[in-house]
Amino acid sequence: MSSMYGGSAFLSAGSSCFSSKSQALLAPAPFSASRPASSLSCSAANAAPRAASSSRIVAVSGSMEMGMPAPYGAAASGLSSRSYGVPQQLDTTDLYDSNLSRGAIEAKKGNPPVMPAVMTPGGPLDLSSVLFRNRIIFVGQPVNSQVAQQVISQLVTLATIDEDADILMYLNCPGGSTYSVLAIYDCMSWIKPKVGTVCFGVAASQGALLLAGGEKGMRYSMPNARIMIHQPQSGCGGHVEDVRRQVNEAVQSRHKIDKMYAAFTGQPLEKVQQYTERDRFLSVSEVGVYNT
Repeated sequence: MSSMYGGSAFLSAGSSCFSSKSQALLAPAPFSASRPASSLSCSAANAAPRAASSSRIVAVSGSMEMGMPAPYGAAASGLSSRSYGVPQQLDTTDLYDSNLSRGAIEAKKGNPPVMPAVMTPGGPLDLSSVLFRNRIIFVGQPVNSQVAQQVISQLVTLATIDEDADILMYLNCPGGSTYSVLAIYDCMSWIKPKVGTVCFGVAASQGALLLAGGEKGMRYSMPNARIMIHQPQSGCGGHVEDVRRQVNEAVQSRHKIDKMYAAFTGQPLEKVQQYTERDRFLSVSEVGVYNT
């Protein structure tokens, strides 16, 4: 503000104005376009250079010609051009180098990226909404309970809108919680629409299970995508009895997932268990061998 309105002149002469017009400043009157030009002491010659400097200053000089800006409207008759300190031109260096501007720029550095919008006849839509309208669900992060809740909500909503139209799930997923992935798969199997799966980038760990859980004949993978399967991981801790129960749960989860892979691919369970014993990376051509 000081660089825009010549703060030094304004503050030096403002003390006398504030003492005599304190009541008016405390209760400023709204701006009125009908105020006569004679109520201002600022001359048009002082305002003219500002109008030529930038469009931002034109609005200020225009309001000065018709009346003072709203915060100082009631005290306009008591302010002279000297006390108001009308600058001849705008010093943009001070404006952009001010602490306020730097603070605003630094605050923006930590902001998350904004999802681009797509213009539609009904107004702008973010990309997720555009994909959703086309019955496409994108899973591009590790699957936890929050991601699973969102995906399940989208699946159920699309099934409610049209139970005969297919749904596509795009995957670029490094894995996630076994329970959350199984919850998504249960929803995929429960709803009436067929759910196809498409792998972009990677479908690893439980993300590969989601890819294989798509409708047979509707499971796709991009040429450079990679698929990785392995046995579930479990971090056991606590009392001995708790560790034993957690290990049993992890073993049961592995058997369940191996049986699911065998059902999805038509491969013998023993062969699937060999593949999931350790991290197994598969190319698109290798995955195609399993009739997926």
